[in-house]
Amino acid sequence: MTIPIAALAPLCAANISSVYSPDMSRLATPLCNSRVFSVERDPYAGQLIPYPTGALRAALRLPILLYRLGMGWLLAPIPLMILTTRGRRSGAARHTPIEFRGHGSKFYIVSLWGSRPHWFQNLLAEPKVTIQQGSRQFAARAQVVDSHGEALRVLHLFRRRVPAIYDAVMARMSGESTISVQKLPELSRAFTIVRLDRLPNEPLPLPPVAPDLAWIAPMGILAGAVTLALLVFSRSRRS
Repeated sequence: MTIPIAALAPLCAANISSVYSPDMSRLATPLCNSRVFSVERDPYAGQLIPYPTGALRAALRLPILLYRLGMGWLLAPIPLMILTTRGRRSGAARHTPIEFRGHGSKFYIVSLWGSRPHWFQNLLAEPKVTIQQGSRQFAARAQVVDSHGEALRVLHLFRRRVPAIYDAVMARMSGESTISVQKLPELSRAFTIVRLDRLPNEPLPLPPVAPDLAWIAPMGILAGAVTLALLVFSRSRRS
C-alpha cells in the first residue's frame, strides 16, 4: 500500500490513529516521525479545553473591571485573585483574574492550558508578581510545582470545594473520561501548577489594578438620586 506524499501533510499534523485506518496509520507513522519528512505541528491543536478568545476572554476579565471601579472588595469571599505579572516583551504590568487555593502562607493556581497562557510565560521570565485578593495586596514569588506530592495536594484542595464540577474539569484537562480520588495520584503530573510564595517584607514588585474608574459608582448613585427626585417632583406637581 502506497501513500501519496501530498496526503501526508494533514496526516502527519493530525492524530494519525484517530483519523486514518489502522493500515494507513501503521505505514505512515514511521515516515512522519523520520527526518526525511517533517511537518510543523500545532502544539495546541489537541487542547481539550478551548483557549478563551473574543467574548469569552472579555467575560473572564470582568473581575478586573470591578477592581477598577473600586469594588474589588466584593470578591473577597471568592477564591479569585488578580495576578499581575511583568510582560516578558513589553515589561508592562499584565493583570489576570485567576482562581486559587490557599495552603498556609502559600497560594496555588492551575493553568487550564498548560504553558500556553501569557501570564505563565511571563512569570517564567520574571517570577516576582503582585497579588490582589479583595482589599489585600502583596508581593509573591512564583514557582512551578514539580513535586508529585505537592501537586497531588493542590488537586485535592481544588476539588474539595465542589468535587462534581472540578472532577469534570480535571477530566477534560487530563484527557480522561472520568476523574476520581483513586486516579488523581497517577494523573497529578498532567497538570501545570504554580505555587505563589508570599514575600511579606518586600514592596509590591508591580503596580496592582488601580481604581481609576472609582468615580463612576458615586456618580451613578448621584444621577439615580437626581432622577428619582425629579420624578417625585413631577408627579407631585401633577397631583
